[in-house]
Amino acid sequence: MPRLFLTLTLLLLFLLEGTILQVVSPTAWGLPWQAVPRFALVGAILVSFFLGRREGLYYGLGIGFLQDILYGHIIGVYSLTMMVACYFAGLVVLLFQRNLAVVFVTVCLVLFGHEWLLYSLYRLFSTSPVDVQWVISNQILPSVGCNFVFAVLIYLPLSRLCEAVDLRKSARHE
Repeated sequence: MPRLFLTLTLLLLFLLEGTILQVVSPTAWGLPWQAVPRFALVGAILVSFFLGRREGLYYGLGIGFLQDILYGHIIGVYSLTMMVACYFAGLVVLLFQRNLAVVFVTVCLVLFGHEWLLYSLYRLFSTSPVDVQWVISNQILPSVGCNFVFAVLIYLPLSRLCEAVDLRKSARHE
């Protein structure tokens, strides 16, 4: 039951980032920069911290595939970037101790890496002929900042939910 609740929570975050949060985006208010909410990705990154890189990879792949199908121009780009982002976030747990500083620095770096890889792939396929400096200052950094604030807000509830999933998984294996 906790795993179903975790999956439904990530799906709810995915629905929120594509519907309601578009109304409060900076571009809707006429600001020159745009912060793209990637709240489901933030949730999947945190899941990979708490449940391991394999589960984060699966959640990242699922959310990325939904993103590709519903909003993407090229099938597979979001699936690849979100899957890689969640996998590397889970890999950091193996290399460092999991404390708040490591988690939040890794979330920022992984979100930046995801946005940069996404821009690079679109640039490779020539669908995004935009200057790199403009993309970094007006798209990537505001998106990373917005999603970092969300990661700080959702860290504790998602960690408790992942603990419940982990307890259920360990009880099943005993």
